[in-house]
Amino acid sequence: MHAAQQTVQTATGLLPGELPVFRFRLSFRARERYEIRGYRGSAWRGVLGRALKQLVCIRSDRDCRSCLVAKSCTYPYVFETPGEIRGETGGLETAPHPYVLAAEPCWGARVAQGETLEVTLFGGGVRAWAYVLHALRAGAARGLGKERVPLSLTAAEQEGAKRGEWFSVLRSNGALAVAKARTPTAPPVPEAVRIRFLTPLRIRRENDLVEPERLGFDEFVAAVLRRLALVTRFHAEQPWQIDIPALNALARRALVLERELGWQDWARYSNRQQRPVPMGGVVGQMTVAMAGMEELWPWLWLGQWTHAGKGTVMGLGRYELEAL
Repeated sequence: MHAAQQTVQTATGLLPGELPVFRFRLSFRARERYEIRGYRGSAWRGVLGRALKQLVCIRSDRDCRSCLVAKSCTYPYVFETPGEIRGETGGLETAPHPYVLAAEPCWGARVAQGETLEVTLFGGGVRAWAYVLHALRAGAARGLGKERVPLSLTAAEQEGAKRGEWFSVLRSNGALAVAKARTPTAPPVPEAVRIRFLTPLRIRRENDLVEPERLGFDEFVAAVLRRLALVTRFHAEQPWQIDIPALNALARRALVLERELGWQDWARYSNRQQRPVPMGGVVGQMTVAMAGMEELWPWLWLGQWTHAGKGTVMGLGRYELEAL
């Protein structure tokens, strides 16, 4: 039996527990200018996986399957999150990872001399912050992308209590000093909200990707709630009880004031499949009246840190809310 859940008061409603969040913004610089071929979310994920395993692994063969400390090791929990964290899989072979890597939302080839990466850790993942940031710094120094361009960490910032406020956590000696993780608290519900989809939102309906003309506010809300339900099931201190049917029914009654949606193509290269894998999705913006949507507001606000849909660990499904 789980202990009674502790509710978290927001400005307009309740969340059924705590989900502490860390968000960092890392700035890297190269010695010379270099070409970036497109969105870098997949490349940064590869850097994290290789460097994190090298940092913490105690086995010469790097095989997690027969490792005696796999259940307490940072690497499998963060990067190969098993579906039996809570003692039961519920039909899931793997659980959602407790992090998101958000690269700069640029899709075309360009020449640069550095990159910025936002790193979000939530739930139990906040305990691994030092390993994750050190792995990204070390991995970037060894080279990023096919060209293996070495990048040096020049700045590290942490998001403050107010969304969009940043302060430096990188000391002059190279050490990192961070503030305590906290559950994001929603501001008062606005009259209307503009939802900006910054990276491709990939939602499936009956095995087909939802296209811009088919994406409704209710479908977006359902994707946010599914994501939060899975994240909190595996990474919150206590699994959350979320009345998803009631919240989805509420979203279906919302008034959509404006829709400006399109499609952004992107493909990542899969080493396992030895081919490019399409990862496109919906981008643009949608404006929704929030009258009567007070119960939904805290969930929409929290989803800005976890993202929604498919491919979230690589930064897909990223959205921001603008109060109107």
